[in-house]
Amino acid sequence: MNTKFDTIIIGGGASGLISAIVATRKGEKTLLIEKMPQLGMKLRITGKGRCNITNTLPLKEFILHCGSEPRFLYPAFNLFFNKELIKFLEDLGLKTQVERGNRVFPQSERALDVFLALVSPLEASSLCKIIKNTSVTRILKEENKVCGVEVIDKNISKKQKYFADKIILAAGGESYPQTGSNGGGVKLAQDLGHTIIKTYPSLVGFKLDNYNPSQESNDFEIKNVSLSVTTLTRKKIFQDFGDVVFRNDGIDGPIVLKASRNVTTLLHKDDPLNVVVDFKPKVEKKQLEEEILQTFSLRGKENIEDVLRAFIPKELIPLLENNTNVDIHKQASLLFARERKEILSFLKQLTFQTTSTFGFDRAISTQGGVSLKEINPKTLQSKIVKGLYFAGEVMDLDADTGGFNLQIAFSTGYLAGLTNE
Repeated sequence: MNTKFDTIIIGGGASGLISAIVATRKGEKTLLIEKMPQLGMKLRITGKGRCNITNTLPLKEFILHCGSEPRFLYPAFNLFFNKELIKFLEDLGLKTQVERGNRVFPQSERALDVFLALVSPLEASSLCKIIKNTSVTRILKEENKVCGVEVIDKNISKKQKYFADKIILAAGGESYPQTGSNGGGVKLAQDLGHTIIKTYPSLVGFKLDNYNPSQESNDFEIKNVSLSVTTLTRKKIFQDFGDVVFRNDGIDGPIVLKASRNVTTLLHKDDPLNVVVDFKPKVEKKQLEEEILQTFSLRGKENIEDVLRAFIPKELIPLLENNTNVDIHKQASLLFARERKEILSFLKQLTFQTTSTFGFDRAISTQGGVSLKEINPKTLQSKIVKGLYFAGEVMDLDADTGGFNLQIAFSTGYLAGLTNE
């Protein structure tokens, strides 16, 4: 068996697939190693199975959504950004469409089609060998230069070595570990001497401590609310507008995922945070109080439950009942002043405490990873071990939801595949 290759790529996700395409187009004999039984398992389910490929925002606006070290990404983005990615995929036969929020999806609305577009040229290439269900146990090096990998085939528990002068580590982070992203890539980098920035689940919902859910509101999405996250001393850490989804164990949805990127490190310091939802962000509190008073006065003969429909969807009324002392079944004219204040508080500042997120099992991305200080942004080669390159989520890179993370994966994968030093 010939075990010598030009390039070995560890990880068959978004960044690994595009690295392999670029490498084979350069004429390099390429080995793509995937630990799972199939390639691209996370890519196939991303965006709720629709795959938000990228975002069409111009670079100067796009970069604002890309974590604490966005300048690191300029070389990759200048080489291969959203327009280049869209054309790249369309040349592979994948048609795309732009939706609300400048988000780009496949026209078929199937993430699987994105995966198939990327894997097809590799399966057809005589230069690309793909091995699956195989874990890399260590990256081999000689005199501070990579020379190959040691792997184990999970089916037969047999170790094997493959050799190459260039290795791309594209093994992902720790989010959705059931798809293969379980932190193994970070461990491989650490074994070679790389500094690892502590990892946390990012783009993930919050578990709520003092939360009494209702069956009716479970999986219910409400749009255009304000969400704030504060310390217990009411210092505001995050505030924005968007959509929230109530679950049986907490909340998520686009605005919650965005909030998690800003507060996840604080949550893991065991300090509780307040999560505050304002269902009526465009109405001042005093004005809303007057509207409640007037509405209940005019509709005094109806049940409180029916009158509340003027202020919130019916699915949220049981949630109000569970989280206040309001008797929603009695006549509106019998509403106590105390109950009116509780309704107002529910509508303008529904507050829960959180001490944790839903964790890596339900996180979209990983915060932390291989330190960017030890990677050359112009080539994505390690500054510690020659011949070792990085792509995607294994690095300390994460971004907002909306196509930003996948663009990072594709751009860094393209650059890593293209570069030879």
